[in-house]
Formats: sequence, structure tokens, C-alpha cells
Amino acid sequence: MSATARKTDPELWNSVKEDVTRGSKGGRAGQWSARKAQLASQEYQRRGGGYEGGKGPDNHLQQWTEQDWGTKSGEKSTETGERYLPKKAREQISDSEYARSTANKRRDTRRGKQHSKQPEDVARKTASARKTALSDMTKTELMARAAHHQVRGRSRMKKDELIHALKQAGE
Repeated sequence: MSATARKTDPELWNSVKEDVTRGSKGGRAGQWSARKAQLASQEYQRRGGGYEGGKGPDNHLQQWTEQDWGTKSGEKSTETGERYLPKKAREQISDSEYARSTANKRRDTRRGKQHSKQPEDVARKTASARKTALSDMTKTELMARAAHHQVRGRSRMKKDELIHALKQAGE
């Protein structure tokens, strides 16, 4: 399996990407974002585009789609300027940590920056929530990761053995 699926119609993809980037859905008009990448992929397929090869085990768009992203207030980040995080990450940080992270986001947005780093301590706390836990994965997903890491004997392993082997491989 390839690390990234190849688009069957690159010209169509470029056209869709330009259209989505110009629009304001999924972020500011003229700026690319993870949400716009999701929208572009859906629109590309709706217009007849396809992919060759499979998704790699670390497909971020797939992971982001499965996570419940939002703000602590429940309002749109574009309207409030709040930090936009997965639900697990929002639950792991205190209100004061979220406020500091949001203050950074608002400051950088005022300066015209699309991306804003979180305070280091907050970033460390939220990083684990952005990663899918091995224990939450299906055996098929674990097998794909094990294949990616070339874990020997994976076809005979049970789920708990796959998790252990993947941790040993650096997951």
C-alpha cells in the first residue's frame, strides 16, 4: 500500500482545490486548511475524481474526520477566535490553559497569521488526544500499522500482541 493515494485526475484536483481555497467555507477565503482539504477531497470525488492506491496507516484527514473538533464554547472559531481542538484535547486542558491558548490564537490571527502555536505545556497535553490510541483501533487498522512498521509475525498476532509490538516499534 502506498503512503498516499494518488489522484486519478490531477487537473480536476487542481481546479477543485482552487475553487475551495477561494471560498470561505472551512476557513478564510484564500487560505488552505485541514478542513478545506476535507471539503476538496469530497468535492473532487463528487465531480468524478478518484484515487489509486490505499490510504496509509497514518492518514491524517481520515483521523481528523473521525474526531469531534470544535471550541469549548461550541461557537464557531471564526466568530469567537477560540482555539479549535478535538473533543478529547478540549477535555484534557483546564479553562485557564484553554484561555491562554485562545489568547495566542487571537493575537496571531490579528497579526494575519493562519496558524498559531499553542503554549508548550498545553501543546504537550493536547498532543496525545490528537493521536488515535492504539487500543481504540480495530485489528485491521493495527495490522495496517504493523505492516507499515514491518512487524514480523503480525499475521499470527492477537490484538493485544499487535498493540505491544507497535509500541515496541515506536508507536
